[in-house]
Amino acid sequence: MSDIFPRWTNRLPGQIIFGLLLIGGVVTAGLNYYFTPKYTRVGYQPTQPVPFSHSIHVKQLGLDCRYCHDGVEKSWYSNVPAADTCMNCHSAVRADDPKLEPVRASYKDANK
Repeated sequence: MSDIFPRWTNRLPGQIIFGLLLIGGVVTAGLNYYFTPKYTRVGYQPTQPVPFSHSIHVKQLGLDCRYCHDGVEKSWYSNVPAADTCMNCHSAVRADDPKLEPVRASYKDANK
């Protein structure tokens, strides 16, 4: 009696399972790479033109992060504050500090 299905169909279930496992592995590897801290830039700290310490401003002085980073709740990243924000305090606190000269220059340029 002749076979109803060709012989190659005997291997088909194994090939389908192998293909699904391969696709699942590639998708899993891709998702793992996509959500790594390096790819999502967790902890990214660009070089600063002015020395800045979050530990002084947040931990010691108790400033809320949203005071400087006002767009953080609307965006996936925290914005760099404008010089106006810095000068709200630094027009009186450490007003003559030479390290803050780039902030003062930026503030003057923005408010011409």
